[in-house]
Amino acid sequence: MGEFPGSSGRLVALAAAACVAVSAIQFLLIGRFELTFDEAYYTLWSRSLAWGYFDHPPMVAAWIRASTTLFGDSEFGVRALNSAVLAALPALIAWIAWKLFKSVAVAALAALLWISMPLIAGAPIVTPDAPLVVFWTLGLAALVEVWRGRAWGWLGVGLALGFALLSKFTAAFFGAGIVLALVATPSLRRWFFSPAPYAAALLAAAIVSPFLVWNAGHGWATFGKQFGRVPPRGLAPRYALEFLGSQIGLMNPLTFFAAGAAIVSAFRTAASAHAPEQEARRLLIATIAPAALYFLVHSLHARVQANWLAPLSPAVAILAAEAGVRGSRLARTAARWAPALGLATIAITYLHAATGQPRIGPADPIARIGGWRALSDQVFSRARDENAAFVLTHGYAATSLLTYYGPNAPPVVQAGERVRWLFEPPPDEALFSRPGLAFGEASGEFSATLGKKFGRVEEIARLPRVSTGAKVQDFALYRVSDPIAPVLTPD
Repeated sequence: MGEFPGSSGRLVALAAAACVAVSAIQFLLIGRFELTFDEAYYTLWSRSLAWGYFDHPPMVAAWIRASTTLFGDSEFGVRALNSAVLAALPALIAWIAWKLFKSVAVAALAALLWISMPLIAGAPIVTPDAPLVVFWTLGLAALVEVWRGRAWGWLGVGLALGFALLSKFTAAFFGAGIVLALVATPSLRRWFFSPAPYAAALLAAAIVSPFLVWNAGHGWATFGKQFGRVPPRGLAPRYALEFLGSQIGLMNPLTFFAAGAAIVSAFRTAASAHAPEQEARRLLIATIAPAALYFLVHSLHARVQANWLAPLSPAVAILAAEAGVRGSRLARTAARWAPALGLATIAITYLHAATGQPRIGPADPIARIGGWRALSDQVFSRARDENAAFVLTHGYAATSLLTYYGPNAPPVVQAGERVRWLFEPPPDEALFSRPGLAFGEASGEFSATLGKKFGRVEEIARLPRVSTGAKVQDFALYRVSDPIAPVLTPD
């Protein structure tokens, strides 16, 4: 086995330069693009902080609230804190790699491989995955301290696990990974006979308990939403191929290969299981395995969104870096070229985002983001002309974006899925006794739904949503009055 080509000093300089460059570009871009519908939705959460919400635990709302308090309510303000925290994450990843493998080259390469994952191109978008990745990685760092014999590390594990669970249910797999690490790592097994890990579990439970209390008082709404995805609904192996392809692509095919080589090496060298580097590999693999295996099984019957495995990316980068420095020739070659491939992909993505070129069409994820500010101006201009008492919407995406980009009045109200809006007082049905507007995608289905709620429904405009100079979708605007049934419905 050879060493990774180049000196450790060059690797450190390259990793630092890449991290600074990618982070700087992200800060330049985050204020140039309108919010996605989920970001707008979570921003509305942040304006009405609660211990729970229908879709997720409350951390992303607190995350955005802190950011907008510091940086303002603009798109930049919503995303700035998120980008700043993620910009610091490569240093934490490098620190973990150093503690595990005592190699400057492995530490620097781990940071470089993480920042060059195409997954990072979407990192500035604020979702519950952002705080989840941060707290999961902090938990991994604390677990590494436990492995190094520091009992106080369990305090960090408990805190990180608790805050990760307040970010997203996926954090439960990190808890399972900790248990698996204690089983799979010989030097950690002694902790089964210590009160420390159990105290850490109790600390995590205490942190998440207000969210549980909130759910208990709201019919376990979040649990019903998330666990409703778990039961299989028939075999659909095409999703498994999509899942594997998306993970390989977003984590960088060459990094994925190098990490796979490290995993194979861990299983091949069981005889030296007590060697520190072998234990380090086992610890990392254990924290990855529960989530990776569950979502692989889940993908056999349902789609797994590519970002759901984002918290595994730091451990994958560290495994790949260790194989890239000390592994086989193929692993070292893959790790050597992975940063070039990943950074080129990120650069092309950001260039396309900044210029809109080349035009890909309606399927372009960048084009699908924008156009809501102009559309909102048109909707509320008509609302003023019509003296509308409300704007009734179809779907939480339109509701969130019109609310974010529109004025405070008239109110924007989603007709159905009222459980999504538990965090704010519901409007009185008396609001709809006055004439208003209804806004939704141009379709016979929406018009038919309105016809069941109002005695008078008249389409008054077709409004296209235009992004990067191309029409993405058409919306219809209706004048509605004379309600004949309850306007707000739970479904």
